[in-house]
Amino acid sequence: MEDTNNIKSKLRDILQEWHDFPIPGLIPRDADTAPFHSSRIVSIIGPRRAGKTWFCFQVMKELLEKGTPRDHIIYVNFEDERLTPLTGAELTHLLEAQWEVRGIQKPEIAWCFLDEIQNVPNWSKWVRRASDQNAGLRIILTGSSSKLLSSEIATELRGRTWTVRLQPYGLAEFMDAHGADRSPAKVADLHGSRRREARRNYLHFAERGGFPGLPEVGFREVLQENYRAMFNRDILERFTVKNKRLLEDYLKIQLSRFASLSSISNLEGELKSLGHRFTKNTLNAFLGYAKDVFLLYETPIYSPKAKNQLLYPRKVYGIDQGLLRAIRFSASEDRGRYLENMVFLELNRRGLDLYYAAGKGECDFVVMSGHKPSHAIQACFEMGNPKTRQREIDGLIEAMDQFGLKKGLIITDDEDGIVEIAKKKIRIKPFWYFALQSGESALN
Repeated sequence: MEDTNNIKSKLRDILQEWHDFPIPGLIPRDADTAPFHSSRIVSIIGPRRAGKTWFCFQVMKELLEKGTPRDHIIYVNFEDERLTPLTGAELTHLLEAQWEVRGIQKPEIAWCFLDEIQNVPNWSKWVRRASDQNAGLRIILTGSSSKLLSSEIATELRGRTWTVRLQPYGLAEFMDAHGADRSPAKVADLHGSRRREARRNYLHFAERGGFPGLPEVGFREVLQENYRAMFNRDILERFTVKNKRLLEDYLKIQLSRFASLSSISNLEGELKSLGHRFTKNTLNAFLGYAKDVFLLYETPIYSPKAKNQLLYPRKVYGIDQGLLRAIRFSASEDRGRYLENMVFLELNRRGLDLYYAAGKGECDFVVMSGHKPSHAIQACFEMGNPKTRQREIDGLIEAMDQFGLKKGLIITDDEDGIVEIAKKKIRIKPFWYFALQSGESALN
């Protein structure tokens, strides 16, 4: 084990570098920064390269603008290779090293930003002790794992922390980052220059996805590297998966099924046909890992019976349409499924409780308000084909009848309009218009 002097020497070097580091200019994210000023412990969770570090810089800039001295702000990234192997002692000596480097007494209020904290053993115990012993210490944690953070918080920090989820850009943030007008969409925008500009950005967003900081040339290679890092570092190494090839094939199948129904039984058959031997528990574990690092999401079927939600297949969605395109394991170009995946991500980004409905037809999204369905939504790339149009409308009407809803929504690539059937009103919107609307107006 490293001695204390060596650990403190590394920390001093890193903290001095941090103090000399100019906080870069940035595009402010939509996530709420108010909890950082009112909560003593805040956790920022989200996928690798979604912008968690830059969001920390955004909060730091706000602090500096309000008069917080730079010496009172600490930042350490625990993926810095100079700190490996991490033992937990790094946190023990962190505050002392900061005051030594800056030549100051411990201030009444200090801000401690700890990036990728899940890499540090016993981090939650230190956070609790440091918070208990330093009433003026504000601790901001980031991590690429929802499960590690939430499970540790549940045991050590219950009731003491606020969690902020940070995902790749939605369309509005994407347009903001590219210097376009991201103001809330109005009916008048469905015609004229705003529509042309918004659609141009939407097509760009649909191709590249929402991960911040991608280069104009070679962005697919960057996304492929991000996927490899998630696979190797966030899943394979973190969860000590022994059967790498089984995990590779499992994720290939699941990611190729985005915006489609998937079940363990179906996956079991496909993987066994490839010569793999495993138990269903292994596949359940793999799904948990993929969800934990935000690579996959699921929506269950809507049913008042919990048993049905467990038994019926779930719809699977991927982390980002750009990443899905970059690692595409299938030659097919299914524009409808990419659009549905984008609609899911936008709804999920808004923190909505989502299900799908299935009867004679299917409704892609049922939005819950409390314990009651409040909105029914379809995603359909284009409705020019009469059979497609009828299928989408029939599935939506069936769900509206089931839940007693008078209004429904169909989100398309570029079509808009209104359909009225049997005293029910269906609004048809292009994706860009939906994504640029705020609040309840986006769902109606």
